[in-house]
Amino acid sequence: MENEKKEKGSYSPYISTRFQDILHKYYSDKISTKRAEQQYIYVFNAVCNHAKCDYLDISKSQINAYFSDISKNATIKSTNYDLSVLRAVSRYMDENADAFKIEPRYLDLFSAIEVSFPDMQFKLEALPDFSSIDKVLAYFKEKGDIVGFLSCSMVLRTALTTNELVTLERNMFLQDANGNYGIRMKLTDHAYRFVKLPDDIVELINRYAKQRVDNQSSFFLNKKGKAVSARALQNRLHEACLACEVDPFTYNDLRIISQALMLKEGAPLGKVAEHVNVKNVSWFFRYNRVIESLDDSPVDYSHLKIVW
Repeated sequence: MENEKKEKGSYSPYISTRFQDILHKYYSDKISTKRAEQQYIYVFNAVCNHAKCDYLDISKSQINAYFSDISKNATIKSTNYDLSVLRAVSRYMDENADAFKIEPRYLDLFSAIEVSFPDMQFKLEALPDFSSIDKVLAYFKEKGDIVGFLSCSMVLRTALTTNELVTLERNMFLQDANGNYGIRMKLTDHAYRFVKLPDDIVELINRYAKQRVDNQSSFFLNKKGKAVSARALQNRLHEACLACEVDPFTYNDLRIISQALMLKEGAPLGKVAEHVNVKNVSWFFRYNRVIESLDDSPVDYSHLKIVW
C-alpha cells in the first residue's frame, strides 16, 4: 500500500524537472488539495507517456493524437476532465511565459479540440479587473490596432472562444428581419449556431469594415493581410498587457468575465449555456425570418458598452 501511494505521486520519466517546477508553482497558486495535485499528475503522465516527450516539447499533432486515442475507450466526462486540466495549466503557462522563460504557445495546442463545459480551477481574483481591460483597450486604440481592440471586445460582449474568433468569415455575419445582428456558426452540414451581436460590437465591426479594402474571406487578418491564427492573437494580447504594465490576461479570461456578467445581470443559466455552446461594406446579409436566439439573447443582459 505504501508503494502504491508513492507511485501515485511520481512523475513520468518523460516529464522534466523544469516542467515539474512549473506544475508545482501552478499547484501553489491554483490548487487547494493534495488529491487534485495527484489527479493532475495522472493527466500529464498519460499525455507525456503517450507522446514520449516532455510537455514543454509537445506539439499540437501529439495532443490531437492523444485525444483521438483515448476517446475510443474513455467516457466523455473523463475526456473533458483531462482536457480541462491540460488547458488550465497551459493557459497559466502562457500567462506566465516570461517568468518561466518559455514561448506562450501552449493554449493554442488545444485550439481544434472542443470542451463541453467551462475550464476548471480558476480563481475570480486572478481574473483581470475592468481597469486593466480598459488600459489594454486604450492601448490598442492608441496604436490604431482595431483587430486587437475588436477581438477583445467581441469576446467580452459575446463570449466567443479564441478558436471561434479566428475561424470567423465575412459571410457568417447576418441581420434578421427584425434588425438583429448576429453570426451564423456552422456546427454540422445541416446545423448552425447563432450568436447575437450587441449594437456596440456592430458599430465596431462597421468601423473595421471601412478599413478593409481587400477581398479576403477571413474576418480577422494579421499584419501581413492573412488570416490571423489563435496563437498570433494570444501573443498580441500578451504583448499589449506587458506594454500597459498590467498582469497578463487571456481571451479565455475575458470569456469567463463575459459569462459571469450575463449571469450576474439575470440571464437564465440555460440560455447562457446554449449561447456558449455547452451541450458589402456592412458585411451583413439579411434573413427573411426572425432568429429566436437573436431576439432573446444572454448578451442583452450584460449592461456593458464598448466604444472606440
